[in-house]
Amino acid sequence: MMSRLVSRLAARTEFRRGSSMLHPECPIEQSVRGSEPDVQAQLLQEIWRQHWYIDDGALLVAEPKCLRVLARTEGGLRAPVEALRRRYGDGVVVEPPSVRYAHGAPVLEPFMNVLVSGPSRHLADVQKDLSRRRATIARLDRRPEAFVLEAEAPLGHLLGYREWLDARFDSGVDVSMWLSRYCPIEGDGPGAA
Repeated sequence: MMSRLVSRLAARTEFRRGSSMLHPECPIEQSVRGSEPDVQAQLLQEIWRQHWYIDDGALLVAEPKCLRVLARTEGGLRAPVEALRRRYGDGVVVEPPSVRYAHGAPVLEPFMNVLVSGPSRHLADVQKDLSRRRATIARLDRRPEAFVLEAEAPLGHLLGYREWLDARFDSGVDVSMWLSRYCPIEGDGPGAA
């Protein structure tokens, strides 16, 4: 009996080693915590409520010290975090978004497919910025009046990208992102330190 228990525990430990991350489809998260113990208790009950934004690729994960909002993209964090801010006001503290790495040997970072389109006059600036963000351009369709560019880049280098595009090009350039894959961290990436 004891040997069966020991072998089950060993198998469970081995399984946990192989599965290093729950919800790998959500490579970005944002933590929200209550500023007071009673608000924190209410906040952790949010996982039991029905939310309209859950269908938009966001998940809520309750932990003793915070509520974690997981999403497929940085934009997917906005609706749930804003809903929590409206509900609890100054009673919540919202941390900045952070990338979810798959810890193991080696540590893996999420890479995103990026699809950018806009007027051709902005293409050079978009390409220069994507290069700075360690993006690899996979496809470029350039016409006299417009362009469509597809690239892949580490999510850690894409944080704030949509806001940067909106501010730089007055919302004239559109971007979509989705998870491509997880790759070992290389070079001077945000998670490499």
